[in-house]
Amino acid sequence: MKKISDYMTTSMVSIDCEKSVLEAIRLMQEKAVSAILIMRESNTIGIFTERDILKKVDFNDLEHLSRMKIKELMTGNLRMADINDSYISVMESMQKNKIRHMPVVEDGFVKGMLSLRDLMNHYYENIERLLEETVAALSSAVEKRDPYTAGHQERVMQLSCAIAREMKLTDKQIGGIRMAAVIHDIGKLNIPIDYLTKPTKLSEAEMSVIKAHPKEGYEILQGIQFPWPIAEIVLQHHERLDGSGYPNGLSGEKILLEAKIIAVADVIEAMATNRPYRPMLGMEKALHEITSKKGTIFDPAVVDACVTILKRDKLFWKTE
Repeated sequence: MKKISDYMTTSMVSIDCEKSVLEAIRLMQEKAVSAILIMRESNTIGIFTERDILKKVDFNDLEHLSRMKIKELMTGNLRMADINDSYISVMESMQKNKIRHMPVVEDGFVKGMLSLRDLMNHYYENIERLLEETVAALSSAVEKRDPYTAGHQERVMQLSCAIAREMKLTDKQIGGIRMAAVIHDIGKLNIPIDYLTKPTKLSEAEMSVIKAHPKEGYEILQGIQFPWPIAEIVLQHHERLDGSGYPNGLSGEKILLEAKIIAVADVIEAMATNRPYRPMLGMEKALHEITSKKGTIFDPAVVDACVTILKRDKLFWKTE
């Protein structure tokens, strides 16, 4: 577990408690800090923050501020964190007590300053990195078992993200689409490899086994706490607008937009590249497939964005 020493800033600024509030504000501006320590002799007795400025300072009376001592506006009940504490426990304490800044001490001496904002940013960065590592490990497992499926997922991910950007989705939505697309066929880990690599058309019984892969993927992913509905997106990526898809026959707005995007990218990639049982069908046929079923099978906005990308940027594959 990381300690708060990994996250604190050592560029601390302090001011004597007998100095004026106006001097403290000017010092914060000069040093570009959001909090300063208030000192009496060599001891830290309080803290003054941007929040204190907003809540406690009356800028209609600057002359008064030049006379008011900073100790009169400092945050009371000063809390400090030990340098060996875990950053999770400190972050939780700061949230619980509604504290935005906290000095860090080692053997009684202040060594740095913590900002709740910085801690939260680091926390979410760590969570995202951990999730990316998890997804990479899952994708690697697929690649070792079936290199074709892994390459397919990577290409679907690239096109799905391009579609999402063309549709001007948020960075957060695009992040979820990227994660889901790169493992959307993870359920094929539980499908017999002979079915996946069969050089001839699958029988009806074999196809029913293949069609179980979205649900198998959902079962693998549902226990992972993603900040996006990754398991649900994977479960739905073969659903269709008119309810003709699988595994649950969802239709219309019941299907997540992210799943609708991956569905279109999945069809394009499958038709425009070689499959174990047939050579590529080509981009023209792939484009015809999604445009002819626009509004019935595939989401119109997703199809429009995909066609725009492929025709404008010649993205991934050249048209025949």
